Amino acid sequence: MLVFSLWVSWYTYLLLVWMHEVPDLSNKAGNGIRRLDRYDQLATYVLGRRRGRAVLLPFQLIVLLGVAITYTVVGGDSLRAFALFVNPHLAMGQWSFYLIFGAVQLLLSLLPSFNELSIVSLLGAIMSVAYCIIAVAMSARVHPDKATMNYAPELVERTPIERTMGIFNAITTVLFAYGGHNVALEIQATLPINAQHQSSVPRMEKGVHITFVVTAAAYFLVAILGFYAFGTSVADNVLLTFAHGPTSWVVAMADMFVVVHVAAGYQVYINPVFTMCEASLRKRTQTGTVHPVAQTLLRMALVVGVTVVGLLIPFFGSLMGLFGAIAITPTTFLLPPLLWILYKQPHKWGTEWMVNWFLVIITGIMGVLGTIGALYGIIKASSTYHIFAP
Repeated sequence: MLVFSLWVSWYTYLLLVWMHEVPDLSNKAGNGIRRLDRYDQLATYVLGRRRGRAVLLPFQLIVLLGVAITYTVVGGDSLRAFALFVNPHLAMGQWSFYLIFGAVQLLLSLLPSFNELSIVSLLGAIMSVAYCIIAVAMSARVHPDKATMNYAPELVERTPIERTMGIFNAITTVLFAYGGHNVALEIQATLPINAQHQSSVPRMEKGVHITFVVTAAAYFLVAILGFYAFGTSVADNVLLTFAHGPTSWVVAMADMFVVVHVAAGYQVYINPVFTMCEASLRKRTQTGTVHPVAQTLLRMALVVGVTVVGLLIPFFGSLMGLFGAIAITPTTFLLPPLLWILYKQPHKWGTEWMVNWFLVIITGIMGVLGTIGALYGIIKASSTYHIFAP
């Protein structure tokens, strides 16, 4: 599943890269090329304005808000793990750390421009690599007792329905790992076209290849070594499995890396939502502008809403599966090959046509099954969850 997810993600990302520049003979300044700088521009170009927005916008909003919610849960959990390392007798409940993380995001969201976050975004990327290295190194140091270690999921006590729902949820949890397609075209739009570079595609392709190689290496090593070290008892967040012991300070440091990473990532995903909402507000005003007070209140309301949802359903594994199924699967795996078929119109029953239709159908089925499994997991976990438990 890891290999399949990697291949499909890599391929569909490249499809978006290849559709960024389309012929437009009326654009003489752009040498007859039109750049589709956002996912919604691509969808409307291929499907038409009304259908394109109707097909993409709901999924795109769910992805952006879903990742922000998931990052709130991950950030709060990691912040709590770090706090417990500093003070093992800390009496603060888990819910309070979600609120702290939300408060930090509230401050970051009020920065005057997203450009102010460029350093934070770079720092987040560095932190991501750092905590993956720590997770890999810590897992590699473990010498599991082969006599007692369980590597067979079928030996874990579960009812048939629990096992089935777990498989469904696991499929889209893995698919969640590669969810950057929603901002792919925005990233490519930052690459200039000039006399030296007639197209942004070759440079973007190179960046995509490097990114997927590095990301895949990190994911595969963390997944394989984490499972080797702890078998079926490994936690959703592998770092939490190392919370105690003589090297707990290393894990505490990694937890803070996670906090910084998701804090930066949160802003990458929530800012397009701010932009969409503010653009909608501008259309409803006579002056075509948004008052700074209204802009501030809008951003505060969105961040507070995301924090409240994260507080109500802080189930990391199931959240990843749910948002991976209902939003990331369509925008990452299903829509790119579908748009490619409609745009390029490859020969019917040819290899390209069959590969892309296979992806549309199989990932659509995965999305439905994953949604069922994730909802089951959330409902089951909710029955024993208490928001303000210590």
